[in-house]
Amino acid sequence: MKKILIVAAAVAFALWYFRQKPAEPVTTSDAAPLVSAGPTCVVETENANRLLADASRLLVNVPVDSGIWGDAESRATQAIARAESACSASASDAEGSALSDAREAISLIRTSLSEAANAAKGSGGFQGATRQEQIDARISSAKSKLGLR
Repeated sequence: MKKILIVAAAVAFALWYFRQKPAEPVTTSDAAPLVSAGPTCVVETENANRLLADASRLLVNVPVDSGIWGDAESRATQAIARAESACSASASDAEGSALSDAREAISLIRTSLSEAANAAKGSGGFQGATRQEQIDARISSAKSKLGLR
């Protein structure tokens, strides 16, 4: 029964994920430096979210190869750390609310990655699709507060 629930959750997540338009790759290391903390924070948060999605896609093929999962989890964890660092910078009052939304999204990304890691090890289900809607809403809110599209 547990395996059926895990497979059903993975299928639901895959259907939801593949219906979204593909994200453009975000390279933050070669990007030109941005003037304020807000845009950098949002870019890093989006990058962490993209790497979470990449890692989550591995859950569709059960059993999950532990080596491949470890690499994907490591990349996502590093991206989360970069996003947390970018979003911890002091900001103007106008950016403060946007950074708060981005930090909430990062927290949700970290929770999703942890849950996905447990699912990859076969010790739990993955409710990433539901949480992904919350992550997307927080990122969109942060972008709109900063006047980004």
